Amino acid sequence: MAAVDQISEPWSNSIIRAAFLGIRQFEAFQQKLGIPRQTLSLRLAYLVKIGLLRKQAYQSQPLRHEYRLTQDGKNLHDNVLASWSWDRRWGDPGKNIPRRLVHSVCLHEFKPLLVCEHCAESLTLRNVSAQLTCQPLPNTTRAIRNNRWRVANADDKGQTQRDILAVIDDRWSVLLIAAVALGFHRYDQFLEILNISSAVLAQRLKRMGELKLMKKKPDPKDARRSFYSLTKIGQDLFPYLLTITAWGRSRQPGPDTLHWQHKSCQNLVSGRMVCSHCLQAVLPHEVFSPARA
Repeated sequence: MAAVDQISEPWSNSIIRAAFLGIRQFEAFQQKLGIPRQTLSLRLAYLVKIGLLRKQAYQSQPLRHEYRLTQDGKNLHDNVLASWSWDRRWGDPGKNIPRRLVHSVCLHEFKPLLVCEHCAESLTLRNVSAQLTCQPLPNTTRAIRNNRWRVANADDKGQTQRDILAVIDDRWSVLLIAAVALGFHRYDQFLEILNISSAVLAQRLKRMGELKLMKKKPDPKDARRSFYSLTKIGQDLFPYLLTITAWGRSRQPGPDTLHWQHKSCQNLVSGRMVCSHCLQAVLPHEVFSPARA
């Protein structure tokens, strides 16, 4: 899960998602996303540095540049589709993402489906098992160190609004959900497996509860302790976890700390996003959003 560190800075995921929608120029990113200009400049430079975007001149007088996805950036397409799909199902309305996607191959509106690349069966957290090969969830150092946590907005009644960026823009939140998916359910286990401070852990668990991603109940083995588990909403983050794991493996081939095994066919899986209509793999250049999406 070291891949999480590379794109879990606030705004990085928003920029990548916008790039897949055809946004390329600085002003267009700023206008669409509302990012402070200095922050946007830093994030674009960072994404270029780690090889997800490339800077390309599109005007010489005066010199102006645009930002295009590299192949490594395009390989995040399944992950972006997973985050879009979760937001469309569980996120609050009014978010800056397309409401409809069309697959240019079959010309039908579709929903992204995550399937096993070996047997084509749909993949969910319930029909896979996680395997750890060494110390999981490493506490690596990021190229940009940002201690700010993107706080989810509140509605008119003060209720926390839920969107996936409030989770995936924070590395600890992603790793905490991954830890529960791996079978860790107690506070002391989280402290050990994540190497996280107690204060940060308590804050993240509280927010996971507010976003209704996680629930707490007395530990059946010791009622003095709490037992944390994922709600249906939290379980549906599995496609994001699987696709980010697969993407990280594609950037750094070799032994990984985390593998997912499909229980039905017994194969280790990376997953594949397919069109819900024609069931064919969905490639970045084959997806577009209707003008009124």
